[in-house]
Amino acid sequence: MNQEQIISELQKNHQSFIAYLNALSEEAFNFKYLDKWTAGQQLAHIVLCVKPLVTVFGLERTMLEQKFGKLNRAGLSFDQLLAAYLEKFTEGGKAPENYVPEEITFEKRAVLIQNLEELISELCRKLSHFTEDDLDSLCIPHPLLGMLSLREMLYNAIYHVEHHHKAAIRNLQYQSIA
Repeated sequence: MNQEQIISELQKNHQSFIAYLNALSEEAFNFKYLDKWTAGQQLAHIVLCVKPLVTVFGLERTMLEQKFGKLNRAGLSFDQLLAAYLEKFTEGGKAPENYVPEEITFEKRAVLIQNLEELISELCRKLSHFTEDDLDSLCIPHPLLGMLSLREMLYNAIYHVEHHHKAAIRNLQYQSIA
């Protein structure tokens, strides 16, 4: 995916997640089955994960290169990155403690959604300051996958919100059982 396609996919997947969350009743938004996160916690987790991306994409290229270096391997395609992520996830990979959301009340939904919309907008704006070569050569650490190129990290963000959208949907399938 080129930069324009990445921006489009980031916006599309996050808007789809937001539309889903906006359609939930208070009961559905707050529903928790066993140890699964509520829809509100899924939302808060995505906000926690997008914030550092906005920060990283706000840094100068030279600062990123000095801090993290350049990618020393061939870049992964979206499908390859997805396979690597799913492998880590099936091996028991979990969100690091600082990305685990607190309990989220229904009253916080609108503010969190607004925060997410603003973060995605800002991320897409900042992304446009990087060249296609920058996206492939500059790298940053991912808590489960290690060093990823900026492009790979964006691929992860595209899939990550979809993953948590599906998790929120799956959680609500247990609502009639509880």
